[in-house]
Amino acid sequence: MTAPRGAPSACVCACHADPKCDGVTNVLDVVGIINVAFRGLPEPIDPDCPKSREDVDCKGVVGVPDVVHMVNVAFRGQDPASNFCDPCA
Repeated sequence: MTAPRGAPSACVCACHADPKCDGVTNVLDVVGIINVAFRGLPEPIDPDCPKSREDVDCKGVVGVPDVVHMVNVAFRGQDPASNFCDPCA
């Protein structure tokens, strides 16, 4: 659910790009995203968010690019704002 431009968003995605939903991007999040992308584990569902926690690039599927973005933030110190999409946009 996306609000029209200029309108406040009804989207709430507190755990997007945070598979463990603990407010920290670390090895646990990388393991979580790898489990979804490569081991077929189910994605945690946030009912008010249109994208899954692991779909950090908002392409609709969790795969290698999502893992790379998560590793960039967790281990390489890159900016989350430039690696993670806005799931409400």
